Amino acid sequence: MQIEILGTEYSIERKKISDDILLEKKDGYCDSTTKSIVTCMLKPEYGSSVDVEPEEKRILRHEIIHGFLYESGLDANSNWGTDEELVDWIALQFPKMLKVFQEAKCI
Repeated sequence: MQIEILGTEYSIERKKISDDILLEKKDGYCDSTTKSIVTCMLKPEYGSSVDVEPEEKRILRHEIIHGFLYESGLDANSNWGTDEELVDWIALQFPKMLKVFQEAKCI
């Protein structure tokens, strides 16, 4: 899949941990040098009925936000542009924010 982040094309890939060594220590990453976003294919623990799709979507939102921060120059030119806590907050809260914006008809 291809997406555009502030005018720059990024590819999105979902991979198994066994197919990408970088996924051994993280659930995803945004590579600003190759303009690619890679997320890990999650699987529920054995015997669990937990739906992993919401977490996979949160991880993808998280990495896309990193792309926006990079493409806007905020990753290198601010103290907070690479803050994982802030990026996680945006990734978790954005669906709720979008719903409110849509209800308020300000999108």
